[in-house]
Amino acid sequence: MTRTDLRSSCSSAHPEAPHRRADCLAVDPPSPINRLPMSPLLASIRPELAWEPFTPTRKSRWSVEKAAHLYRRAAFGAPWDVIEAAAALTPVEAVENVIRGRDGIERFEGDIARLTLGTLESNNSRELQGLWMYRLLNSPHPLKEKLTLFWHNHFATSHAKVNSVRLMHSQNDTLRRYALGSFAGLLREMTFDPAMLIWLDSNTNRKGAPNENYAREVFELFSLSPGHYTENDIKEAALALTGWSAKDEQPFFNPAEYDAGEKTIFGQKGAFTAGDVVRLALSQPACARFIVRKLFRELINDHDLPPDALIEPLAIEYRLRDYDTGWLVKRMLSSWLFYSEASIHQRIKSPIEFVVGTVRSLSGTISPLQASEVCAQLGQSLYFPPNVKGWDGGREWISSTTLLLRQNVAFEITKGRDEAARLDPARLAVKYQAKTPDQIADLFLNMFVQQTQSPAREQIVTQLKAEIESASDRPFAQRENQARLARLAAHLVLALPEAQLS
Repeated sequence: MTRTDLRSSCSSAHPEAPHRRADCLAVDPPSPINRLPMSPLLASIRPELAWEPFTPTRKSRWSVEKAAHLYRRAAFGAPWDVIEAAAALTPVEAVENVIRGRDGIERFEGDIARLTLGTLESNNSRELQGLWMYRLLNSPHPLKEKLTLFWHNHFATSHAKVNSVRLMHSQNDTLRRYALGSFAGLLREMTFDPAMLIWLDSNTNRKGAPNENYAREVFELFSLSPGHYTENDIKEAALALTGWSAKDEQPFFNPAEYDAGEKTIFGQKGAFTAGDVVRLALSQPACARFIVRKLFRELINDHDLPPDALIEPLAIEYRLRDYDTGWLVKRMLSSWLFYSEASIHQRIKSPIEFVVGTVRSLSGTISPLQASEVCAQLGQSLYFPPNVKGWDGGREWISSTTLLLRQNVAFEITKGRDEAARLDPARLAVKYQAKTPDQIADLFLNMFVQQTQSPAREQIVTQLKAEIESASDRPFAQRENQARLARLAAHLVLALPEAQLS
């Protein structure tokens, strides 16, 4: 995607709002979307300092911009008062708050338990999507939901084949339980997960007629990545995995269908079982490196290839700690690298990050079913990843078409007409006493991109002033100005290229 693509994609606006054309996109800002595979920003990072805890200095202060980056990257975003409160803490305290989550988790889980009963009884995948979206929008522990989504993409399993709301929900609960726990434990759980057993055809993996699907994917996509195993490792692992299937919504082992012969995997010989396949994969140094790289892409930067010197120290420690993902995530979120220019605004928001982040930042609510459908239209349908590799993410989220769709979604979210949605930006303009075009533009630039010096600011202010002039001859225009300008400003800011980055 080029900057010309970004500009041309803004030539159309929501049909109900011709005055809301995102003309600010005509500005030619520095576009982090177009970085080369290895940017100078990342290349300049000193590996020995990258993962040290961030300590504010006179040149690099702890600020609302850095606090907003933390919440945007680790929690989808947050209301402006939460970000200001985090900026008043130390970086260590702010990260602890994100890791721990807010008060009210037990009460929230009680509400979820009641909603889950109806969802499971419905056996409706749309209701299942809505239930998870409700969590994403409202959970007091958004980091856990963000990582649950990360693991859903890592162990990409689709309801389209599993065709069981109960099994998909059960897998989702497992991903959540291990979201900040042990990857070693999670890999074991997924190997015997009924939805996964169906998804990758373990039901047909029998003695004398092995099916290699899970054996291949557990090495290629779930633990090691290509180049760290052989075709023979896959064939032998498939034999070790024989005998397992899903029966009555539970994992089931049939000894008669298990190949008990000797296998050779990664040069080791033995009468290996399914559990041994997991153990052997976890014992390979490539496994820790692979997961650290994927979490680097999720939490630090999704379009620069990190050098081995950045990955290796964390990979060694991660493996020594039995793949403690909570430790790894905290180390990343606390690091100098996380708060550097090599990380801030260096990830492209997924559709879910864009929609959920917008709603959370506006302190609003929206129908979970509606939000889920919008995300699907933008290319990310919960429980329906496109294939076993999951969503590619990164640059793949952005095209002229999806940018235009995002602008229209931003308009629908910010238009303030649906009282049930309670997403009206005008409420925030009143709360923060932003009345003039300059004040209102700065409020939403701060809220969504933390860039009041954005090249687009002048154009946004100009459009807000033009909106006042166009309404000057209408009754009650003065009283309505603040609300109209707030809605327009929020829409224009959300249409900026910078607003597509986290």
